[in-house]
Amino acid sequence: MNTKPSGRSVPKVYLIDDDPVVTFLLVDLTESVNLPYVVFENAVKFLEQDVEGLEGCIVSDLRMPGMSGLELQDELHQRGVNLPMIFVSAFAEVESVVRAMRGGALDFFQKPFPSQHLIERIQDGLRIDKERADLLARNRMIGERIALLTPREKEVLQGIFEGKLTKVIAQELGIGVRTAETYRQLIMQKLQAGSVAELVRIVVESMPRLNSPVS
Repeated sequence: MNTKPSGRSVPKVYLIDDDPVVTFLLVDLTESVNLPYVVFENAVKFLEQDVEGLEGCIVSDLRMPGMSGLELQDELHQRGVNLPMIFVSAFAEVESVVRAMRGGALDFFQKPFPSQHLIERIQDGLRIDKERADLLARNRMIGERIALLTPREKEVLQGIFEGKLTKVIAQELGIGVRTAETYRQLIMQKLQAGSVAELVRIVVESMPRLNSPVS
């Protein structure tokens, strides 16, 4: 495995190909736009690392010894790894292309590949992964803030999420209206929401199960 530059926290282009000539071309292409990259001679070598923590974009050959690119795609899905994946292959059979794209591949290029188009798609992949990573980080942060709410604050938040008026929430919880309003203000401060609409949007975006948003 060769790297340039190193640094686990930096999103990289993961180049996986057993053909040294193609690898040279891919390296030259990524270096031409100053993208960090890592080279692997096959999919098995790539999977020897902690793939769950990777960020960036994969460019993989289709046919390789030990494990094909499509098998790598399946394995990554099973591990819950959603890095954007681009295939390059001299064997672009329709069946393989369809399977790759249906499996979520960002694109499929036949060798020899068009350099400019490929680098544009690699940059698209890096952008897509960054947006996804930013969203996950934001949702994780919001989830941590929600977890810090008191049990009563969570009950009030549940009522707000269900669209109930403050007086209804107060009545159901057996507290005063002013007390319920105070809880609402505390919740909005803790979740850094400027309005009830933003508060609900934050909960919707951060919780996959809307029927139990604050559990």
